[in-house]
Amino acid sequence: MLSVLLNWLYIFFVTAAVGLGFCQCLNRLIPRLQIVSGLTRDVVCGIVITTVYAQFFSLFHKVGLAANLFLLALCIGIALRCRKTVSAYLFLIKKELLSWDGILYAGVLLLIAFATSRGLFHTDTNIYHAQAIRWYEEMGVVKGLGNFQWHFAYNSAYFAFAALFSLGFLGLQSFHCTTGFLAALFCIWALRHLKDFSSHDRHMADMCCVGILLYALVNYDRFMSPASDYAVMFLALYLIARWAQEIEAGRRNITAYSLLCVLAVFLCTLKLSAGPIVLLTAYPLFFLVKEKRGREIALYLSLGIVTALPFLIRNVIVSGWLLYPFPALDLFSVDWKMPAENVMTDAARIKVWARCLYDTAQIDTPLGEWLPIWWEQKERYEQMLLYCDILALCLDAVLLLHCLIKRKKPDGSLVLLNAVVILCAVTWFALAPFIRYGLAFLIAVPMLAVGMWLHKKENSLYRLLSGCIVFLMFFVGSSYWERYFTDDIVYLKHNVFSPYYVMQQDYDTAELETVDLDGVTVYTPVKEEVSGYDVFPVTTYLGMLDDVELRGADLRDGFRSRALTH
Repeated sequence: MLSVLLNWLYIFFVTAAVGLGFCQCLNRLIPRLQIVSGLTRDVVCGIVITTVYAQFFSLFHKVGLAANLFLLALCIGIALRCRKTVSAYLFLIKKELLSWDGILYAGVLLLIAFATSRGLFHTDTNIYHAQAIRWYEEMGVVKGLGNFQWHFAYNSAYFAFAALFSLGFLGLQSFHCTTGFLAALFCIWALRHLKDFSSHDRHMADMCCVGILLYALVNYDRFMSPASDYAVMFLALYLIARWAQEIEAGRRNITAYSLLCVLAVFLCTLKLSAGPIVLLTAYPLFFLVKEKRGREIALYLSLGIVTALPFLIRNVIVSGWLLYPFPALDLFSVDWKMPAENVMTDAARIKVWARCLYDTAQIDTPLGEWLPIWWEQKERYEQMLLYCDILALCLDAVLLLHCLIKRKKPDGSLVLLNAVVILCAVTWFALAPFIRYGLAFLIAVPMLAVGMWLHKKENSLYRLLSGCIVFLMFFVGSSYWERYFTDDIVYLKHNVFSPYYVMQQDYDTAELETVDLDGVTVYTPVKEEVSGYDVFPVTTYLGMLDDVELRGADLRDGFRSRALTH
């Protein structure tokens, strides 16, 4: 637990300094931007920049000591250059910690640090997350790595962020604290916003902050797992809440919306399933074009391209495909390219498993046939969450009808936000309806609906009807949160005496056996689907090696498919 807090302190300093320096540079480059400084905003900006940096760095060198030393030197320089702002931030932190609110924030911080120091790993962390981070730490990037194990071709940018701050080069252990850091950052930010609930005229952002806390509740016992699912969901909920904040502020701050759209692009590099959220760019783009702000359009376009570029380059290097697993974008012909049939099989596997069919031969099963199977496989509390979302859509319809009857002009930004969040939920259902893949959007849909409802306080038939829907949403959805609240209490009770108050619980391990691959020793689990971290390199599925060969004399030369070379 102590190691977690120290690791968080380092991540906080680096991301805050990088974010602050970047915002200061943008304000100097285009003074009219007038980017408003804020500690959380600087940290989120720093998270994006350090992740992009780590990905670029991995193209030339392993992500370890050198990457951290360069970044640390940069941060010290920024802190000295911006010492007045740094002093103001330190004063703010001190003031918060010495207040009654600070007791709450410190308690939340320690609770999340407790969960980050011990607990359970996401299933996919044992299958490939830990090894993906190890590849970053050992070699940066390797051609055709997806041939070695298909999962490595998913190439989430989050693993670059996790590898940068794992500090494995210290020789202690590879720390996996980044998910807990995101949870602590956004939970405390949400609580700080919610403390002024009674003074807010509108409550969309408030309810989105409640959504952040609920998401943390659901995943509390897995905060030590560096899983891309958790990162993209936390950041998506933050983005939605920040967008709602800007709406409720009553100002058309195009700079704020534009920077949030860059964050939306970043989410896609964490997980491609978040893709529809990029449609939010339509709102600031409309005004930038209308007002002929060409310099700013060029700036934001450049930021979006730079954010996505290392992710796309790495995609081509590790798989030979621009976007994996989407075989329709067949743009490159390289010797390490994963065979198209493997890509299609993997894409089909994701869909059929999410639909609870478990057989790729059933990929074309009609909706009417797989939907009942999928629904029956859901736990009762999961079904209640989905019912809550359906009720939220009904509430949205009532709110929209009321707005039309009153002939009120809808807020374009608000309409777009709701439409994009609903589209993200619909896309999740259509492509891969595992609850965890789209949980942020399944939470955001009802939170936004209730937030909009709280703003309208007139007494009428509309109020009665909409109030009944809200009551039903609370009644139906409560079983989902109650289930996880109970689980978290049990988790705390069972782990309070576990010996991780100094050092964090290490990655899971399993019995491994050696396999010869063209004269190079690799490893594979004997029984469990656990590749772990300590031994390298490991492929979780021995059968995948049947179609793999080295491109050269060692691992650094990469892998290719035998089917494409023989």
